[in-house]
Amino acid sequence: MPEGGEYAEDYYAMSRSGEGAKGVVDTVRDRFIRRQVLRRVPGGRLLDVGCGLGLFLEAMRPEFASFGVDISDYAVRACAERLPDAQVRVASLIEGLPDDGAFAGEFDVITAINIVEHLEDPWAGVAAVRARLRTGGLFVMHLPTIGNAVQARMYAGSYDQDPTHIYRPSGRAASALVEECGFVQEFGTFAPFVGAPVWRVLPWHPAYLGIYRAI
Repeated sequence: MPEGGEYAEDYYAMSRSGEGAKGVVDTVRDRFIRRQVLRRVPGGRLLDVGCGLGLFLEAMRPEFASFGVDISDYAVRACAERLPDAQVRVASLIEGLPDDGAFAGEFDVITAINIVEHLEDPWAGVAAVRARLRTGGLFVMHLPTIGNAVQARMYAGSYDQDPTHIYRPSGRAASALVEECGFVQEFGTFAPFVGAPVWRVLPWHPAYLGIYRAI
């Protein structure tokens, strides 16, 4: 996985600024995830892995206490400025999530939105998530996938522009990996998340959302 220095201000301006058309798309996605999470876990401690600028953590308030980690010094500073009462820290998922201080204890929900595709060892990353999640808690994973020719074509014209994307599974393969780490899948669909039942049957967009229960 690239070092935190590769994820500086210009990277977030490109990928997760919350502005422009992409910001609208991300907001729709985050609201959809919020509804799906609250149907299953009404509140508690939520850790966002790769918290970026804190936009998703902000969307999950007030029901959840906010915790975030990111390998980017810039992102952690920006998230702390956005959410002064959040607990945020520089950390690498592959090296294990922090378990001291405010981060001690298990979490009710852990989210990884557009994170797992950056990992050289995605199995180790998901296993690290399971180690910090209570039994019965939720893991939410969102990532670009390639499961058919249409998705491959769209991936090549969009996600492939980001050289830090190195894990490129199908949605089915990504979910199988998560289940190997001690989860059972409860929900899965592809973008665009409006009309989700349709896109579960007719997947054309690469972006995949999976929700898994820790067992």
